[in-house]
Amino acid sequence: LLPNGADVAAMSRVEFVRPAANVHLPSPVAGLVGHVSERIDLDLLVAVAERGVSLLIVGPSPRTSRLPGLDRLLAMPGVYATGPKPFSELPSYYRHMDVGLTPYTDTAFNRASFPLKTLEYLAAGLPVVASDLPANAHLRPGIVRVGRTPAAFADQVVEAAAEARDPVLVRARRAEADAHSWQRRASQVLALLDAANPPMIDTTLERC
Repeated sequence: LLPNGADVAAMSRVEFVRPAANVHLPSPVAGLVGHVSERIDLDLLVAVAERGVSLLIVGPSPRTSRLPGLDRLLAMPGVYATGPKPFSELPSYYRHMDVGLTPYTDTAFNRASFPLKTLEYLAAGLPVVASDLPANAHLRPGIVRVGRTPAAFADQVVEAAAEARDPVLVRARRAEADAHSWQRRASQVLALLDAANPPMIDTTLERC
């Protein structure tokens, strides 16, 4: 099983891009990048907002009528949803974030997934707080904080925000992301193909 990879290079110079001009949130800021759908546990996000942490949501979302609780979340103070943005613009939104969030619901689909957003947060140097997903086992122990309840999730976000700029931790997060780059995945695939198809050995000279 080879899990997802990430475009690590695209996120490696986040601190050198201009912050997105349309975001005006007080720090600390926790960010969620990607589709807001039934895969997302809104109770975790509400708990974060209730703790006084700003919440930046970057990505498409359905009509609030299709996702109960989304209208309440979007109406909370300190919550801003940008709508869909091109991949090339994501670094400018990461500039505003202190923590990256992977708040998935506990479903069979999510348990079988390997969230790309987690790797991109790490590539941007951000601490990550995630649901308790099996995918976390593919990452170095301790590199991702896990919150199993809304209150615990919010606690982890507050603690992660306090260490967001630690240069040693930033380097460690990026090193972990680099271990899961698409280049590394391609090398792994090639190694598996080579192992499954060993080169034929010409024994002609040995028989002469």
